Amino acid sequence: MDTIIQPLISGIAMGFIYSLIAIEYTLVFNTSGLMNFGHEKYIMMGAFVYAGSFILKMNFNNIVAIVPALAIMFLLGIVLAIIAFNPLRNLESIYAVAGTLSMSMIVLQLCRIVYGSAAFNVPPFVSGVFQIDDIVLPKIYVLIIIVAAVVLILHNLLLTKTRVGKAMRAISQDKEAATLMGINVSVLLCFTVGLSLLICCIIGILLIPMYGVSLNMTSSIGTKGFVAGIIGGFGSINGAIVGGLLLGFVEAIYLILGGPGLYKDMLSFALIVIFLLWKPQGLLNKIKL
Repeated sequence: MDTIIQPLISGIAMGFIYSLIAIEYTLVFNTSGLMNFGHEKYIMMGAFVYAGSFILKMNFNNIVAIVPALAIMFLLGIVLAIIAFNPLRNLESIYAVAGTLSMSMIVLQLCRIVYGSAAFNVPPFVSGVFQIDDIVLPKIYVLIIIVAAVVLILHNLLLTKTRVGKAMRAISQDKEAATLMGINVSVLLCFTVGLSLLICCIIGILLIPMYGVSLNMTSSIGTKGFVAGIIGGFGSINGAIVGGLLLGFVEAIYLILGGPGLYKDMLSFALIVIFLLWKPQGLLNKIKL
């Protein structure tokens, strides 16, 4: 039973991670039309800011360090929106994508300069396992599921219960009409990118107990978040959640059936080809800008 339950829980946990990344893609895409392929680098940066700056350099408690790390990443997102994302959204798509990729490479090199190339770790904020009879579940997987679920609920409340969220939804449905209604797209994009980088930081912190802190800790995570968005329907928040959980479930079934873990990442690329050919609009259909 343990050989089935543990991979399933792991798959669900990683599925929630993929869902959060897909939501990041969706947030920026719906607000600006930009396809930002640099999310994995911002997740990595969030982990470095949390662990490298506040824990190792400033000796913050590993729980207390979460708050300033989230604040720094949110503010950094606002700055990036002002200097890069707002100007890029006015360019043709191919140049805009090149711009977001270039920004991600700059982030990578800045982390290399500031924190060095060597991988490191910090005392985990959660460790150990839950054991029920012969079933052993690492606590980090349970924590990821809980935190991700809370983030998704708060994100839904933001979109449905606040003026900012309603403005974000209006822009995603009809940008021109939203502009005519007085919604400032540039200002809203600053908030959106800030929120996206805050979520990146949460993801980075959650990944540290599993992967440590290194320049390549998120080498395939960003791609899988993009795949989750394609599966669910790019531009759809609900689609991002469904796509991420489905991808995590498929990976778990693959491992349960005895597939070698070395080739697990191939599933993502296979799924993206299948959906692009079979159902390019995704399971829940993408939102037209």
